[in-house]
Formats: sequence, structure tokens, C-alpha cells
Amino acid sequence: MQLRTFIIILTITFAFSQDPEALLRQGETQLESGDLDNAETSFNSALNVDPSFAPALQALSKLFLHKGDLKTANEFSIQAVQADEDFREWSNQISKITEHIQNGTRNVQQALYDEAIKEYDAISKVHPYFPDAEFYKGLTRFRQKDIESAARHFSNALKIYPEHKKARKGLDNVTKQFLNAGNKSYKRGDLSKATNYYQKALEFDPQFYLAYFQLGVLQKKQGQSKASIESLNKVLDIKPDHDKTWFTLGSVHETDGNNDLAIEHYSKAIEINPGYSKAYGSLGKLYTEKEEFKKAEDILKTVVQIDSEYANGFMRLGLLYIEQENYKEAAKNLKISTDLDDKDHNKYFNLASAYNQLEKWDEAAKAAQSCIDLKKKFGGGWLELGLAEMGKRNRTRAKKHFEQARNDRDFRKLAERKIDEINNPAKYEK
Repeated sequence: MQLRTFIIILTITFAFSQDPEALLRQGETQLESGDLDNAETSFNSALNVDPSFAPALQALSKLFLHKGDLKTANEFSIQAVQADEDFREWSNQISKITEHIQNGTRNVQQALYDEAIKEYDAISKVHPYFPDAEFYKGLTRFRQKDIESAARHFSNALKIYPEHKKARKGLDNVTKQFLNAGNKSYKRGDLSKATNYYQKALEFDPQFYLAYFQLGVLQKKQGQSKASIESLNKVLDIKPDHDKTWFTLGSVHETDGNNDLAIEHYSKAIEINPGYSKAYGSLGKLYTEKEEFKKAEDILKTVVQIDSEYANGFMRLGLLYIEQENYKEAAKNLKISTDLDDKDHNKYFNLASAYNQLEKWDEAAKAAQSCIDLKKKFGGGWLELGLAEMGKRNRTRAKKHFEQARNDRDFRKLAERKIDEINNPAKYEK
């Protein structure tokens, strides 16, 4: 009994698969649901049963209109007419689409943009599933430099047919303009306008991960950690191997004091990009702060070998050695860092500190003066310069430098202590 039932089902299934009308209906259902690949298979199966089945030829013509392939759609419409003259009207519609596109192109060339849009609108009215109508509207608005409207039409074309390569290229071009405009506003310090540009890019292309990334960077700058993390995680949803996002997320977590999470993210950035110098530097810094000095040293030695021009790598290594009171190695690495980057006052400050610990007063004074030359109001430079002069037993000059250092509240207490030491030497005698 079960065998008989199976044979009946198999017979019905086989009969259905051999019925071009049934295959046509199946394909039309698939086409309506957006399943273009299976719809094409169903229509072709119908033609395999009956090569002259005109409705399947017309259906394939319509399917290729969904893909924006007017040339192939026209070829199938001609075959449908050859199989059955009743399909002449469909073939005429395809010809009408071609005519509207030609008229629209001609109008664009003559700068008659609104007239061109009317031609393309006429296509959309009859064939709303034809993505090229929206694509050509996008091109027209782009020629007018109406970037926002161009983006909207390119986006509409992709909603109709997500694999439309020309529409994708057009939308990418437009959203990159929004991104670039946002970056320019960001550099000018207009963060509100930058945010609007990034959000505008995402409005038209929710998969544009670079806009999410820049938005996350901007939110980080504004101290909006929660929003920044949310934006950056959206980048990873779209592009999980984006190393810069892993690094930036690490820096957000570090700012929030979540150092273990920061280490996890910096490590992931390095895993994706083994040459990511900044990630090594930040990772080395955190391990130094955790007093895991061996790990920190291994990481920082690795980065300066990978990138011998990475000044911050040498600086971090120098700071690590200062933490370990290995001032000779500290000075050696900090000197390299200033040779590679002579525009960072902080590197000279740390170098001066290392030299003072080594009692190399002249070298310390020179490094401290370089620090002051770069940032005159930075108290750390004046403090180290004063210490160098004290080392050379020039107390008058040292006091003058400590007076400058006390103007910086971060170094005020240290500077005042040194001034008191000069004014009351007996108080500090052992």
C-alpha cells in the first residue's frame, strides 16, 4: 500500500515537472517573491518541455527586465513573437522602453534634465520592477550635481535588483562623496555637519561600513563611548575583518578603563593585520600599566622590528624601561623615538627624564629645551630643565626654570618642592 502511494506521488510529481503551464506558474510565483535564479530555472524547464512555449519566453523576457538586462529581455520578446504573434504587444513594450531610454539620454546630453526624468518615469510607471529606470534617474541627477537625489535613485535601483552592478557603483561613488564631505567637516571641527554627512551616507546605503566607522571615531572624540561602541560594532557586523575598527574599539574600551576588553580588541587587530604598529604600541602600553613587563617588552620589541620607523614603538619601549628603572635602555630607545619624530614634545620630556636619572645633565638639558621649544607652557619640560641645571649645580638658573614649571598645575607641587629645596637646602640635607 505504501509503495503504491509513493508511485502515485512520484507519477504526479513527474507529470507536474513535465507540465510547462505548471512550471510557468511556479516560475511566476518565484519571480514575484524575488527568487530570480529559481524562477529562471523554472521558465527554462518549461521550455525544455516545449521549446516553442511563448508564455515562458515572455516570462524570461520579463525576468531579465528585473535584472536590468534590456538586451536579453528584447531577445526573448522577439522569440516569444516568433512562437506566437499574440505576444507582439509585449515586444512593443520592450521597444518602447528602449525608445524612452534613448530619448532620456538625448535630453541629458542637451541638459534637459527634467525632460529626461519624465522619460524614465514613463518606464517606471509601466514597469516598476525595471531597475534601470531608477538607475538612469540617478545618473541624470548626478549630472545635475544633485547628489542626494542621485543616491536615492541608485538606492531604489538596488532595492529592485540588489545585484545591479552599475547602480552599486553609482551609489558607492555618491556615498563616498558624503563620506569625504563628512571627513572634511570633521577636520574643520564641525562635528555636527560631519555627523549629518555620515548619517546621510547610511540613509542611502545601510551597508556602507566606512560611514559607520567614521561615525564611531567622531562619537569617540565627543566622549560618547556607548554610541561609539554601537557604531563600531555595526562595522564588524558588515565587515568583521576591519582591523581599524577592532583597534578603535580597543581605544574606546581603554578610555572607559576596560583594559581587558581593550587588550582583547588590540590583539584581534594584530591577528587580522600582523603589521599594525599602533595596535602593538597600545597593547604594549597596557601590559606596561598592568606591570606585565615581559609581555610588554616582547610586544614592543616585536613592533620596532616590524616597523623600524615607528617612533611611538620606541617611546613605549623607553617608558617600559623607565618603569623598570633601566634608564640606560630607556634613554637609548627614547633617543631613537625623537630622531624619528622631532615634533612631539612628550618624547623629549621622557628623554630628558631618562638622562636626568643617568645624571647626563647636558643631554638632559638639551632634550628638555627641545621639549620647551615645541610646547612652551608645558611644565614638564621646564621641570626637567631645572633638574638638569641643579645637577650642574646652577641653582639660580634651576630656580628660574622651576618657577616656569609651577605655572602648569600638573607639575606645580613638584616644582614648588624643588624651589623650597633651593631656598632651604638645610631642610633637605640627609
